[in-house]
Amino acid sequence: MPQKKETIIVKLGGSIVTLKHASTPAIRRAHMRALGQALRKQYNPKQHSLILIHGAGSFGHLHAHRYALALGTKDHLEKTFRAVENQSLDAKLNSELTNLFIQSGLPVVGMPTRAIAFNRSGMFSSLFVQSIETALQAGAIPLLHGDMVFDRAWGLSILSGDVLLAKLAKQFKVSKIFFASDVDGVFSEDPHRFQNATLVQTTTLEKLNQTAKLTSSHNQDVTGGLAKKFTYLQGIRSLRSIYFFNGLIPKNFSFLFDQKDFFGTVIHKK
Repeated sequence: MPQKKETIIVKLGGSIVTLKHASTPAIRRAHMRALGQALRKQYNPKQHSLILIHGAGSFGHLHAHRYALALGTKDHLEKTFRAVENQSLDAKLNSELTNLFIQSGLPVVGMPTRAIAFNRSGMFSSLFVQSIETALQAGAIPLLHGDMVFDRAWGLSILSGDVLLAKLAKQFKVSKIFFASDVDGVFSEDPHRFQNATLVQTTTLEKLNQTAKLTSSHNQDVTGGLAKKFTYLQGIRSLRSIYFFNGLIPKNFSFLFDQKDFFGTVIHKK
């Protein structure tokens, strides 16, 4: 009887896929090619199933802030226009990242989250995973993202990548989740601003929930920071460990399949 493959989910933060504070949307193209090549050397579809979720970075947050899209569009025409404009930017980013990964030799398939997920009153409502399951069975790597999804009460609203990750992790009974950001892991304070910030190498989810100042990225956004990530992950029974690492260093992606020399932060659920 064939051994069941392990499913791994990786969140690629917006700060590593884009130049997050660029005046116009810009992708870190050379870096994403190098990242894809590093993954290609390690990825074995006979042993692992891999799901990637990317942040929006400079492609998505501007309209979300300016037009309060987290509160939905309801019947407001201007907000609806900005929401679908945001969808278009997200789709462009997803398509371009998919192409960069394919150029690196990875069988990545871009999937628009709005086609498979729904919200209700700004909260997650439902997710249809058949296309993801089929892609994984074929050895492909689904690439999804936070998105403006249709909302059964509010027209359109935001489904963040972190919420999507948590729902997929529960659906696929994932035991390990990886977050790639622009710093080496979880720190006591923002290491870009505070010289004495210290890296938390290993801890538990319970201990981290008691510490308000912790950060895993130089950039916090409209979809929430570290505390919200942990809130979303609390109810996943299969989850054992959460890994945070520096996604700006391509070789770090070898840690996804073998954590022997992992450098970053490991958070155990218990």
